[in-house]
Amino acid sequence: EQYLDGCEVDIDVVMSGGEYQYAAVADNGPTMEPYFNETWAVCPSLLPKDTQRQLKELGIACVKALGFTSGVFHVECKMTSTGPQLIEVNARMGGGQVFECNLRAWGVDLVEETLFAALGIPSAPPVPKQPLSAVAYCYVNAPVSGRVDDLSQLEGLMKREGVVWAKPLVKPGTQVTGPEKGMPSWLCDLFVTRPTAREALDFLKSLEAENPVPVVV
Repeated sequence: EQYLDGCEVDIDVVMSGGEYQYAAVADNGPTMEPYFNETWAVCPSLLPKDTQRQLKELGIACVKALGFTSGVFHVECKMTSTGPQLIEVNARMGGGQVFECNLRAWGVDLVEETLFAALGIPSAPPVPKQPLSAVAYCYVNAPVSGRVDDLSQLEGLMKREGVVWAKPLVKPGTQVTGPEKGMPSWLCDLFVTRPTAREALDFLKSLEAENPVPVVV
């Protein structure tokens, strides 16, 4: 299987009447290789507008090529050294933080759009010219193998302005795997909001750097 270099993105697409009615790009952080574990994402995209345009066009074209005329789709692509490349098309709303991401950044409710498509109701979600806010989120990967100490630091993060949630994905005492032994365990799910995408991503990374779920070796 070919290795695709470059930056990865998610493209959330709403189709109705054979044409796209909404398409938004969210940047994905570099995956933790060789396991390709997800790290962070930010929306709206920080990529150049022309790069976003090319990725959107590819995502929409792939949905159409598969014969879909209506529905909500989560398309994953990469902008590689040879141009935009498709990873996969999910014929459904994206999971995890995708719903909240699109709702907070662009005011588009993907559950509502899915229901419209299922009922045959034409869709044309109102999309603002500028994002309503910027969001960033991440799954914090265990830096080393060991035992989760406590979650008090994570609980403290919830009191910070701009933190939407800080959800533990482990319990105190849980044995977790670090990259030196295998696919890293996810420790927690962080979701933040800020006025701009750059501010949101920087804030997210600063929280992750605080080591919110300590692992004892």
